[in-house]
Amino acid sequence: MRKRFSSRLSLILTAAVFLPVSFSLAQGIRPWPENPYYWEFRGKPTLLLGGSIDDDLFQYEGFEEQLDTLVACGGNVIRNTMSSSPTRPWPFAKAGEKYDLNRFNDEYWDRFVRLLEAASRRSVVVQVEIWATFSYYGENWTRYNPFNPANNINYSAAESGLPPVNESHPTRADNPFFRTLPDYMNNRVVLRYQERFVDKFLSYTLRYDNVLYAMDNETSADPRWGAYWAGYIKKKAAEAGRRVYATEMWDPWDLRHPWHLNTIDHPEIYDFIDISQNNWQEGQRHQDALAYVRERISGNPRPINNTKVYARRDNRCDPRLAVDRFYGNVWAGCASTRFHRPTDRGHGIGIDHNARRAIRGLREVFGRFDIFASRPQDRLLNDRSENEAYCLEREGLAWAVYFPDGGGVMLDPRAAPPGSTFQVEWFDADYLSWYPAFELKASGGVPLGCPGSGKWVALVRIKP
Repeated sequence: MRKRFSSRLSLILTAAVFLPVSFSLAQGIRPWPENPYYWEFRGKPTLLLGGSIDDDLFQYEGFEEQLDTLVACGGNVIRNTMSSSPTRPWPFAKAGEKYDLNRFNDEYWDRFVRLLEAASRRSVVVQVEIWATFSYYGENWTRYNPFNPANNINYSAAESGLPPVNESHPTRADNPFFRTLPDYMNNRVVLRYQERFVDKFLSYTLRYDNVLYAMDNETSADPRWGAYWAGYIKKKAAEAGRRVYATEMWDPWDLRHPWHLNTIDHPEIYDFIDISQNNWQEGQRHQDALAYVRERISGNPRPINNTKVYARRDNRCDPRLAVDRFYGNVWAGCASTRFHRPTDRGHGIGIDHNARRAIRGLREVFGRFDIFASRPQDRLLNDRSENEAYCLEREGLAWAVYFPDGGGVMLDPRAAPPGSTFQVEWFDADYLSWYPAFELKASGGVPLGCPGSGKWVALVRIKP
């Protein structure tokens, strides 16, 4: 019964993809016209906050419970890599012991569409990574990947130019699977199956208004690879009456690495920027890199996303470090931030109690401060030491100052009318509690001293 239902569901959704687009679909996720550093989702400016236990969440049996947990704490974005593993389905069907690239595996695609549907019902945005880089190297490639000529019935190693064995790390980018493009190796034998896979993928995603498109995960491939697929996807979407948004995720941790410029400096190819690998940086260095990107795109603003916020430090998991990076992304003016999955090596915290508290805390703060009308203004903080505090300003009206671990600064509200009275509220981000508001007049600045150690946010407003 399940197999017949799965096949019927796939057929219905595939056939329906080119139906006329409804108004609600056309108004899904897009850069917010009034401030394109942020996203608009279903008609409202939206800050994307998230976390989950897995990255290929459609392959995780309990993904609906994960979505419910996320939504309950105020989260609204997940990551989904189109990946597989020895214990999880691959996208193609088998013909005996090998795969047939002309036939798809219903179980893989039914899982995917179930995730898209469940996320859409809950108003959760899904950032997908089409080419799951680590599936194309090492043991995953050699033993399991259907595109490997040793694992399919459709082409040989000689015909495809693909190696039956690959023992290297993705950073070497030595698998010619990523060189099939017409202006590269022009490998039509493999490219037609790659395009067939992407067409199948799009037959589902284009039915939903909550999908963002990343070409790869931590790629070191030639820039032509991501640019080709970004163009291919946007062309196919346009033919179906849709507008979609694409990015690439590069491997280097340093955002000043020239590879990142392929995304940062090319809005004609990439509609938003994912800078997840910056989340290996800490403190002021982490924030300075974010400021560099935001300034570099200031002439053509686009959303800056972080689909992975890491927790690892010195080969162990440090939840507080992850939360520091998570908050720091928001105070640097990023459009999204999501906690990376937990691993046995401590890479992330997923949606554990620390992650849920961080998401709730940000929702509390921005329930009282309009982040979409603000911009980072750390230069307004005087007597500030390195990594002590960060500032968002609604010019002349309100300021949100974030302290990663206590401290005190002098806020310069230079855009406020002379003689203004200020109202100050303190939010304890570790315990999710507000302190009573108080008022003060300030001539040379507004002194802000945290009530204690730990993570704090000060909200400062001009009294009406």
